Amino acid sequence: MTVHGGPGTLDVVSRVLAGFWGEGPPVPLELVPLSEGPVMDTGEFAVDCFPVRHRDTDSFAFTFQSRSRRHLLPGRLAALGVPDGPQRRELADGRPVMLADGRTVDPGDVLGPPAGAKKLVVVGDTETTEGYSKHVRDADVLVIEATFLDRDAAMARDYGHLTAAKAAALAAENGVKQLVLTHISGRYPDEEILAEATGIFRDSRLAADFDRIVI
Repeated sequence: MTVHGGPGTLDVVSRVLAGFWGEGPPVPLELVPLSEGPVMDTGEFAVDCFPVRHRDTDSFAFTFQSRSRRHLLPGRLAALGVPDGPQRRELADGRPVMLADGRTVDPGDVLGPPAGAKKLVVVGDTETTEGYSKHVRDADVLVIEATFLDRDAAMARDYGHLTAAKAAALAAENGVKQLVLTHISGRYPDEEILAEATGIFRDSRLAADFDRIVI
C-alpha cells in the first residue's frame, strides 16, 4: 500500500501505525511525500496535487483529469469496408490496419475529433482561494469547503476556513461547470449556505453522504 501526503501528515501516519503494529504493518507500506505537480498516472486518468493554506498545515488539494478520446465513426468504417472485429479495435487504439484487399486504413480516416476529457478538483479545508485559479480553471466539478457564511467572514479567517461566497466566487471566475460544497458548519441551515452560493454561482449544490455525481 502507498500513502501519499505532506511530510507532517506522513509523520502522523507513521506514528499511528507504529502504535497499532509495533515492528511494522502486515503489508508492505510506502510513504510518499507530496509536492506540487503529478502524483500518479493510471493511463485512464492522471492525478495532480497543489498545496492549500490551512492553519500552518501541509495540506494539499487534488486534480483528477481523464484523457480525451476519439471515437470510431460508423459511417466512415462502413464506407471504407472495415469489417467488425479486431481491426476496428486496432483503429480505435490508434494503429493502422490492412484490409483483405490490400488497402491500408489509417486511424485518422475513421476517428472523430477528441472529446470526453473530464476534470474534477477536490479541495479540503482551506483559508483562502488565492492562487487556486490555475488549478480549478474549467473544472467539470469543483468540490470545496464552505464552512461559514459571508456575514461571519472574520470568524472564517480566524478558524482557517472559507465562506460559501468565497467558494462560489472561485467557481464563477474560473469557468467551473458545477460546484459542490462540503464541510458546512452546523450553525447554519443548509438553505442559507446554498442561497449564498447560488447567488454568485448558479450551479452550486451541497454535498450529502452517499451522493453520486456523474461527471
